[in-house]
Amino acid sequence: MALTNARARLDVLRKKVEETRESRIELDKKFEKVEKEKQDMYHKYELAIEQLRQKADYKNTVLDERLEVLQNELDRKEGQLQHLVQMSGLDQGTIDDICKKMEEAIEAKNSILRNLKYSLAHATKAYNDAIRVYEAKLIEFGIPPEELGLELLGTVTSTMPAGLVAA
Repeated sequence: MALTNARARLDVLRKKVEETRESRIELDKKFEKVEKEKQDMYHKYELAIEQLRQKADYKNTVLDERLEVLQNELDRKEGQLQHLVQMSGLDQGTIDDICKKMEEAIEAKNSILRNLKYSLAHATKAYNDAIRVYEAKLIEFGIPPEELGLELLGTVTSTMPAGLVAA
C-alpha cells in the first residue's frame, strides 16, 4: 500500500517537474523575446538620440556661421559709425545721447510690436471662440454650420474657451 502511494506520489511529482520544466522553457522564451525587444528599443533610442545630436550639431554649426557673419557685419557697421563720428566732429557725450535715444526708440517700437501681437492673438482667439459658440448653437437648432461658411482663423492659441465670448 505504501509502495503504491509512493509510486502515485512519484508520478504526481514527475508531472509537476515536467510542468515546471515546460513552464521554465516558456518563461525563458518569453524572457528572450522581451530581452530582444528591450535591445531593439534601446538600439532605436540610441539611433534617435544620435540623429537628434546630429541635427543639433548641424543647427549649431549653421547658427555659429550666421553669428559670425552678423558679428562681422556689426564690426563693419561700428567701424563705419566711428568713421562718421570722427568726420562729423561731434563729442562723445553727444554721440552717447544720440545712441541712447535710438535704443529707447527701438525698445519703444519693440514694446508696441509685442502689444500688437498680443492684441492680435487676443482678437483672433475671441473670433475663433465666437465661431465655435455660433456653430454649437446652430447645431443645437438643427442648422448645419456649413451653411454660414464661417471659418476659423489660424492661430497659435489653444482651443480651450478663454471666457472672451458669453454663450
